[in-house]
Parts: sequence; C-alpha cells; structure tokens
Amino acid sequence: MKKAAGFTLIELLLVLVLIGIGTGLAIVSVDRLASRTEERRWMDRTQQELRRLRNKAVLSGTPVQATLHFEHRTITTNSGTALALPERYGFRTIQGSHPSDTTRSADRMELFFYPDGTMQEAHFAVITPAGIRQEFHLERVSGRIERLNVAATQ
Repeated sequence: MKKAAGFTLIELLLVLVLIGIGTGLAIVSVDRLASRTEERRWMDRTQQELRRLRNKAVLSGTPVQATLHFEHRTITTNSGTALALPERYGFRTIQGSHPSDTTRSADRMELFFYPDGTMQEAHFAVITPAGIRQEFHLERVSGRIERLNVAATQ
C-alpha cells in the first residue's frame, strides 16, 4: 500500500481560514490608520489657516479679523469661510482660559491678527471623531501659533 502525500482538505481549509482572519485584521488596522491620518491632516489645516491669516495681516499691512464659530465648525473672515471642519469634528473652548484674552460669546470667538505679526491671544481646542483633542494657543506678543496634544476624550 502506497502512502498518500500532500495535505488533507481540513488542513487546507484551516490555512485559508487563518489567511482570511489575518487579512481582515490587517484591513481594520489600515482603515484605522487612514482615519488617524485624516484627523491629523485636519489639525494641520487648522494650524496652516491660522498662520495664513497672520501672514495675510503682515503682508497686507492691515489687521485681519476672523471669527471662529463653535456650532458651525468654521473660521470665517470678511471675504468668506476660511476653514470648515467636517461633520464629526468640533471647536471647543478651553476651560480655565481667561475670557478677557479674547472677544468671545457662547457660540463664537473673534480672532485678530495685526500687521506687526502679533495677534490677540486666544485658546481653543479641536476635537476629532476619534476623540483626539489638540489645543491651539495663539500667543499675543510673539505671534506664535502653538498646537498641543491633549489626552483623548472618550
């Protein structure tokens, strides 16, 4: 009697199941990585837009006023919407920041950029769908726009 060589049907099916599980896990991981990359991209866009507004004031020699609308998730200027965050993102006020630092109401915050590179001090946060929170600090004298990572909100 000859001995049969090769794999049994059960062994082949087991290998296929393991490959399927591994592929499924890899797809979920890649999808999660893509969404985090998209969230980082929106944080970068917010910081770049703030820098663009500051640079516009310096280059034009005139102050630039922008309004951050918390409910509508937008930053607007006299010339229109400068930035609109996607649906599940949001701007939030930062607890403990002084109301005297900015012109603020419950639903908006005024941002002022001056021709000498300075700006009115302001502090706010951007929250992503995954709960990642980054705070933006606009420094009065230096004109610095700082972005800080804060613990995720869940």
